[in-house]
Amino acid sequence: MAIDLSMLTEPLVVTQALAKEHNLSGRAIDFFEIEWYETSKSRMKKKTQGGVEVLVEKSNREALEDGDLLYLSEERAILLKIKPCDCVVLYPRSLQEVGTICFEIGNKHVPIFITDENEVCVAYDAPLYQLLLSGDFVIGIEERVLHPAQMVKAYGNKRKQ
Repeated sequence: MAIDLSMLTEPLVVTQALAKEHNLSGRAIDFFEIEWYETSKSRMKKKTQGGVEVLVEKSNREALEDGDLLYLSEERAILLKIKPCDCVVLYPRSLQEVGTICFEIGNKHVPIFITDENEVCVAYDAPLYQLLLSGDFVIGIEERVLHPAQMVKAYGNKRKQ
């Protein structure tokens, strides 16, 4: 017997993302959309695009990733979707320019993302954009998804033994 999740009186509780090896064919796919800055939240409550109320209650601050599987049943799968946002995208021409860009952005205490194509991205901020425009950088404003795995971490990196 199929359960209509939109009829639940209590939210569907998610404590962690599920393994990605599941076959999702034949299931209705629903999306739980969040903003890029919400990926590390340990607690949040929202409705999916399909109207299912979901409560994320993680015991850690490990970031959720775009495409993470949050719920799976015979009939339905709920996937995490990070909403795209306006970003300042910089295209460094040298390693020295990467350092200069990251220094300028870091002084504003704004999270920095470096893509697989070696682009430097930050969520759009008008004063920061104006500052970077004055620096003779190759720069643009684009809509992007900021992935937590691409965030530069300048502190707290633990050495694996």
